[in-house]
Amino acid sequence: MVDNRVFLNMERYLQLKKILSDVTVPYAVIKGEPLSLLCYNKKSVRNSQDIDILIDRQHISYFERLLQENDFIRLINQNEFINRESRILCISQSHQIPPYVKETSNQQIDIDLNFDIFWGEYTGKRIDISEFLADTIVQDIYGVKVKALPPLKAMVQLILHHYKEMNSIYHLAGHNCINYNMFKDVYYLWKNNQEAISLEKLYSISSEYEIIPYVFYVLYFTNWIFKDTELQRYVEAFRTSEGETHLDYYGLTEKERKPWKVDFQTRLEADNLYEFIRDNLTEADVEKLERNRRIFG
Repeated sequence: MVDNRVFLNMERYLQLKKILSDVTVPYAVIKGEPLSLLCYNKKSVRNSQDIDILIDRQHISYFERLLQENDFIRLINQNEFINRESRILCISQSHQIPPYVKETSNQQIDIDLNFDIFWGEYTGKRIDISEFLADTIVQDIYGVKVKALPPLKAMVQLILHHYKEMNSIYHLAGHNCINYNMFKDVYYLWKNNQEAISLEKLYSISSEYEIIPYVFYVLYFTNWIFKDTELQRYVEAFRTSEGETHLDYYGLTEKERKPWKVDFQTRLEADNLYEFIRDNLTEADVEKLERNRRIFG
């Protein structure tokens, strides 16, 4: 008998097959099942509720057309059609557009189009997504051939994603975005792909992309949990004063950055992170939070 999670994932990928069969531009399915295979060599290990596709910004309209041709619709808060103003805001100040959804008899299938691996507020050097997608690999997921990131770039994407989740006021206020499983993914992606994610290769690409403090941040907390002597070599190699400064703060910009009032153990075990930051939010923080909720739910 097929597990319900597996059944729902299979249905998602059968729907995705209809879209990807005609794709002629670079893309990669990120997180979700591709990451499960890289981390654990098994599907359906991670509890993913949607499908994320990384594309170059110039191909947003191309993928939107494919989604619409396959009966996916754009929504805000799952019940309002997106308006032009919100779309412009997403493209100019975010890393993705609001999800496309399709109702089946079994579930609502969400597909997120990501056009960047940094957060919208990021002001540093941007990564050329067309270059980032130049060496994708092919994975077979429930009989569907999809392009995915190779282990080294999957690690880069995962680290930046986790840094954003752990520091975004929107995510901190909305869900349990600091949890054991996120660090488990980082650890086993590294553990099971150490040749591809050697210290030299990870440091080289991180230096090229100018993300060393963020890599240190995520690896530091990962090894705080797993205490692996080999991974500790990575932590020490990536250690910088900037990275250390970030460890006890949250916020994605200098203006919104604030110190945590609880230690990491408390954050990791908390069911409601919002209660730790709510009283410290400025009027601008609250306004930004409400704006993101209107767009992304």
